[in-house]
Amino acid sequence: MLRQTLSLLLALFALCWSVVANAMVQRSLCVWDLLGANGETYNLMKDYRVAARAWGVDFNLRSYSEEKIAAEDFRVGQCDAMVVTGLRTKPFNGFSGSLESIGTIPSYDHLRMVIGAMSSAKAAKLMTSGAYEVVGVMPFGGIYFYVNDRNINDVGKLAGKKIAYFDYDKSQGKLLQQIGAQAMPSDVTNFAPKFNNGAVDIIFAPAAAYRPLELYRGMGKNGGIPDFLLAQSSLQIVIRSDKYPPGFGQSSRNYIYGQYDRILSIIKKYESDIDPKYWFHIPDSDRAKYVAMMRESRINLAKEGLYDRRLMALLKRVRCQLEPGSGECSENLE
Repeated sequence: MLRQTLSLLLALFALCWSVVANAMVQRSLCVWDLLGANGETYNLMKDYRVAARAWGVDFNLRSYSEEKIAAEDFRVGQCDAMVVTGLRTKPFNGFSGSLESIGTIPSYDHLRMVIGAMSSAKAAKLMTSGAYEVVGVMPFGGIYFYVNDRNINDVGKLAGKKIAYFDYDKSQGKLLQQIGAQAMPSDVTNFAPKFNNGAVDIIFAPAAAYRPLELYRGMGKNGGIPDFLLAQSSLQIVIRSDKYPPGFGQSSRNYIYGQYDRILSIIKKYESDIDPKYWFHIPDSDRAKYVAMMRESRINLAKEGLYDRRLMALLKRVRCQLEPGSGECSENLE
């Protein structure tokens, strides 16, 4: 009798599992990671895949070490979802794609509040643009200058210097023109080699790129990293919303935001991996020049439509909530 009962229970379990499995939709998630399938982002997406089953989606993960190819495969329908940097999401969502805007997020505390606001149900409409929806925003680390000469320690000294920028982001090229630098078109696959072999004087990147791309080679004995945060980089998950069950996007955003501390600990590990000898201090008097330059530049870029004004307003609200005494809080320029 016991054996028959167990057999019946096992049969019922198998039937229930079959029903659940058939109810799930099968989708492909193309993941860009500098280290491919061996990287931390890809590992995070393994856990994301497990969580997504509760929302009715079973993902097949595909690893990419070249971001451009991942984004293109998603664009042409080879991928049902992608994980790429915020800069790459701009063609799919200008709101979330403006997150890397210069000088807008001064710390990881600011970033936590920003991503929390973007991940809330109130912001759901802003995370959808046409057929596309951003279903997760993750920190990828503060962006800093890497220079081959420590004497490049003032805004005025950037003029005439060769600076690599990602040519698929028009705002970067415009910014470099405004400061008088020589803007050198590049992408993720070649900006580091250009720096390491001396073809450019300066690049900007998060700490996650330091070790995999061997950026210490470009800094050599005379270069370094000014301790001035330029912007925050992000990774974003983008889907075609009509291919997913109702409510998937919000469930995904809630889950990813819940991973903030875990992801931040990975970023801080990357930052601590940079040899301390490369960091050098920017005097307070020069910091004011950088802040003024960045603010003027992003206001102009927003006017030209290269930054989303709605996100710029949100970022300013967060800054003024944490730093209410800042001069910008009494002005209505952003």
